[in-house]
Amino acid sequence: MTYTALIVTVTVLPQTALAKQTKTPVRSSVQDKGPAGRKIEDLPNFHQVHPFLYRSGEPTRKGLDKLAEMGVKTIIDLRSKGEMDFNEAQEAEKRGLDYINLVMSDKAPTEKQVETMLKTIDQARETGEPVLVHCAHGSDRTGSMIGIYRVTRDDWNFEDTYKEMRKYYFGPKYHQLRDAVRSRVGTPVTESSAQATP
Repeated sequence: MTYTALIVTVTVLPQTALAKQTKTPVRSSVQDKGPAGRKIEDLPNFHQVHPFLYRSGEPTRKGLDKLAEMGVKTIIDLRSKGEMDFNEAQEAEKRGLDYINLVMSDKAPTEKQVETMLKTIDQARETGEPVLVHCAHGSDRTGSMIGIYRVTRDDWNFEDTYKEMRKYYFGPKYHQLRDAVRSRVGTPVTESSAQATP
């Protein structure tokens, strides 16, 4: 009896002390539930936007395996080569995934980047072969690009779009990324507008 009480005390006390010291929740590699309500490991900040569109932070190699198992066909990576832990293009190809690298910073995306993303997602909607859009954390650059999709293709207003962006950790300090979404409300991007602006 005393032995059991000691084990419970030793197990519970460190966790209680840690909870008191930690002011913000600790984020693990399991961030959200996938399309079937199950948690997805190795895909941080993973969320389904539509059955043909997902968003996340940087996937691990195991995360790429899971994406292939889920039927994802194309990955749109918004990171620069210097941010990558491994050659994602090579690893995606090994798994039969198409890979598109649209390098973004904390500045607004170019019209060409937006057009490429929208065209790729439009094809995914038509074919039923899903796309994943991701950056390092799946919050700021990804939030902006998915926000642009919401206002140009889903006809969302800016307020609802921005709420969703913030829900998935979009940082309010990224004014240019936010304004890239706001400026496109009600204005679908076409191929001709993408060619007009570099």
